[in-house]
Amino acid sequence: MTLAHARRGGGLGYDGSVTTEPEQTYERASVAQRLGGIGIDWVLCLVISGAIFPANNLADASGIEKLLFAGQPLATLGIWALQHFVLVATLGMTYGHRFLKLRVVREDGAKYPGFVKAAIRTVLLALVIPAVVWDSEGRGLHDRAAGTRLVRLADPA
Repeated sequence: MTLAHARRGGGLGYDGSVTTEPEQTYERASVAQRLGGIGIDWVLCLVISGAIFPANNLADASGIEKLLFAGQPLATLGIWALQHFVLVATLGMTYGHRFLKLRVVREDGAKYPGFVKAAIRTVLLALVIPAVVWDSEGRGLHDRAAGTRLVRLADPA
């Protein structure tokens, strides 16, 4: 669906208007930026998981090992999925995206991805395989399925 089509109210099953941003061209995020963003988010989730869901098998670990590996693995994944879903749906970016000046945008030009697109994107990203398979435009299959793109934010002029 194109931006013009969405503005005319041509969305499937939706008769209202779509809140859109002015027509913009975005520079796509590089692979290094994508990996950096998810890495930042993952480390934050490891710390949270270690504090809330500590594992008991790290008695001999050093301080940094306890910090990064003290949490239950599935709890870490759950925390990551929850923060990714909520932040992308409502703000269009996670903490890692914000730090690296990235944003998730919708193909139809709406300002924020919304809950449905964020849910699709989060589930497929958590499965890993769709995220490591790219098309000719450098978009992961999770972005194509959700109708989103990860782009670089423009530097203020």
